[in-house]
Amino acid sequence: MKPFSQWTKQDIEEEFGLSAVQDSPTLQAWLTDIKEVSGDEAVRLRRLAEKLRIHAHDWNEEELKIYFIAFLLDFIEFYQPSYRPFLERELSVNYAEEKKLWGVVDFLVASGTQFPKEPVFFLHEYKKQLDTSNDPLGQLLAEMVAAQALNSRPHPIYGAYIIGRHWYFVLLEGKTYAESLAYDATKDEIFQIVGILRHTKCLIDGIIGADSPNIGA
Repeated sequence: MKPFSQWTKQDIEEEFGLSAVQDSPTLQAWLTDIKEVSGDEAVRLRRLAEKLRIHAHDWNEEELKIYFIAFLLDFIEFYQPSYRPFLERELSVNYAEEKKLWGVVDFLVASGTQFPKEPVFFLHEYKKQLDTSNDPLGQLLAEMVAAQALNSRPHPIYGAYIIGRHWYFVLLEGKTYAESLAYDATKDEIFQIVGILRHTKCLIDGIIGADSPNIGA
């Protein structure tokens, strides 16, 4: 089967019977139950947002990752005893006879030490606006469907994809998924992005267990 990078939203919906929902209480709780950033953090984040505003049209994908996304993720303590962030890691799962979901994931949070075991959160990065050559939502959903199969018990899978300055948060729950409106990281909405990511960490604590023993690869 084709890798994550070749899936479209329509492909995923048809292959796995997924459907989009407009009203998801779980998504709303994820996006709204967030804490404010501190004054010092607000100063740092406004500087970061201004840097993105100036360079958003010039950076390629790698520059967007290094000069913006990495600094933003530094606000979030995703390194924990029972889970950690992984970059550019391959995931693979057989979901039917002679059918496999596979590919390299930009960023994910999962249990495991050397290798991801049970993924919970995905971050999918794009520099350019959506065009006919790519479908970041479809690719993200393919990764999230793979995560459902890799997890030992059912729970929501969380994700986000980035197109330049815009962040879109996506929730997969069973056979339905929901997508947020865009958050503009060049504006004060960057505070909400950090708040959502921190809330995501709290949700991961509840799923994997912040106090559980370290889960080796």
